Amino acid sequence: MFVALYCLLFLCSLGIVAFGVVMLKIAYDLQHLTEFLACFFSASLVILIGAALALGFGLRAIQRIGKKK
Repeated sequence: MFVALYCLLFLCSLGIVAFGVVMLKIAYDLQHLTEFLACFFSASLVILIGAALALGFGLRAIQRIGKKK
């Protein structure tokens, strides 16, 4: 049960990472420097948070699968 939950949360966190990548692409299309910097650093933070969540949920799912055996 918990493995399925962690896998679902892992996929959601990958969605967060994908959203951050889209934000990063949008940041590179901006013309003003201050808008670019704000969007670039916020996209980087979103990617960092999503990657940390994906790593945590992935490792926890692997740990639960290992305990079942």
